[in-house]
Amino acid sequence: MSVLFFLQLKRALRAVPRIIAGAIIPLFLACMAVFFAQKMHLQNTATVLSPVALVNHDSEAYLDFILPMITESEAAGNFSFVKMEESEAMEALKAGTVCAALVFPQNMFEGILNAENIPARLYLPGGDSFPSLLIGKFAEAGALTLGSAQAGIYAASDLYYEYGLKEHLSDIFYDINTANLKYALSRETAFSVKSVTATGELSFIEYYGCTLFLCLLLFFGSGMGSFLGTPAPKTFSEQLRRNGMGALSMEFSLFLPLFLFYLIFTFLLGGIASKLLPTFTLNGSTVLLLLCMALCFSVFTQLIYSFAKNAGRGLLLLTFLGLLMILVAGGFLPYAFLPKSFSQISAFLPLGTCLTGLRKAIGGTPELWDILLPLLHSVILFCLLILLSLFRRKEVRA
Repeated sequence: MSVLFFLQLKRALRAVPRIIAGAIIPLFLACMAVFFAQKMHLQNTATVLSPVALVNHDSEAYLDFILPMITESEAAGNFSFVKMEESEAMEALKAGTVCAALVFPQNMFEGILNAENIPARLYLPGGDSFPSLLIGKFAEAGALTLGSAQAGIYAASDLYYEYGLKEHLSDIFYDINTANLKYALSRETAFSVKSVTATGELSFIEYYGCTLFLCLLLFFGSGMGSFLGTPAPKTFSEQLRRNGMGALSMEFSLFLPLFLFYLIFTFLLGGIASKLLPTFTLNGSTVLLLLCMALCFSVFTQLIYSFAKNAGRGLLLLTFLGLLMILVAGGFLPYAFLPKSFSQISAFLPLGTCLTGLRKAIGGTPELWDILLPLLHSVILFCLLILLSLFRRKEVRA
């Protein structure tokens, strides 16, 4: 058996130039695809403003002073404000041309300055549209902030009346209102900024770097067609059968060089990734994951070529099935753009589990389950390979 292994290893080494040549073009295309995808992803898009109807029954002087402060603040950056009459605003709200109607009653602005509680009225349409929910949260935060501001004015009024400083109330009101306006118009006062991307916790480069990692392993396997898809010489096969080596021995002798090559290539890519991505470290769990990935890709590649019985058909089948699995696993498009069922199917795909485990290794440590899943798929695929070999041996005998 050891002699057979070294003979097959020698055949595999002869295929190395073809493997390298076959992987250069797909590697170039994959890098170009990632480059253009990143360019499209980072391209700025125009912000769509949601219109809000503004109805004012108060003095225009106050509105002209306060409205620019509101509309030019960061908090109002997602809305455009349109002045309307109340009846017109209600009709627009029903028609859905505005996402909300904000009504300022008489003496409202003067009441704010004098600590009188004259609230504005906010009308929202039925349903759960995002702009309406957003402006509702803005109004809720504004009401809480306004309540705190009025409490400060009440406290200052009571204190100044208590100590006979009534003539200085206008000064303290000015200071309090200035401080409250600066506080209220700051976006960070009521809202915290949280960025959510389709790639989750991974950056764009990290997310598609994992995809590129798997594609390179897949292209590496496609270059093994000259080794796996080319049958051994007839005299060599007959000599092996006379020595008691059947189909299983032949498959196993092919698997050992293939696994050795995949192991070297996988850890070579892992070493390059650890240098390019600071968040990817080759700790114990990651090394085990890469080992299971090499095993999974080896069995998967050999099973496909053994089933196809031809280098050309094997190449097409391996490429098609591999890219399809990577697509379903969210390799080319994040799950946010795919059907919900894809994320559930991914756990049943050999390459899908490898991609999931690799993503877990970026910026963290893959869990035990992420390591065992590719190993479990390898065992299942290896059993299928043995069954296929036994079936082929029966066909030869018949």
